[in-house]
Amino acid sequence: MRRSTTFFLADDDADDRLLMIEAIKAIDPNIAIVESENGQELLTVLESQTAFDRCLIILDMNMPKMNGLETLSNLRIIPRLASLPTVMLSTSGNPNMIDFAKKLGALDYYIKPSTMDGLVNLCRQLVFGKAGQPDVGPGML
Repeated sequence: MRRSTTFFLADDDADDRLLMIEAIKAIDPNIAIVESENGQELLTVLESQTAFDRCLIILDMNMPKMNGLETLSNLRIIPRLASLPTVMLSTSGNPNMIDFAKKLGALDYYIKPSTMDGLVNLCRQLVFGKAGQPDVGPGML
């Protein structure tokens, strides 16, 4: 039996969340997706979870209340959440921001694609890893 996978998606833009969900489901319709509108809401959701089997946290960089970097920083100080695999999404490719996100523990940093094909390709990397092999991507850790 295949183990279930859950992606926790935090993005304040409802349209971006919808497109991301469509792209993820196009790759693997069995992935459960839990949505949050900001970092505070995501932390509340994560703290209420009893177990994390196969999951990936996807954080938008720019969100109200608690942005992606603040959320990642807070994740890393909560012992039971500290090791959860997390990636960052942003419209900005600022090298300083990328370095800082990785220093905080982000597995990777992706610039949001401007096309649906680009978004599907990004989600393929999130599900399968950059090599395109099942069970080696960040979501499979």
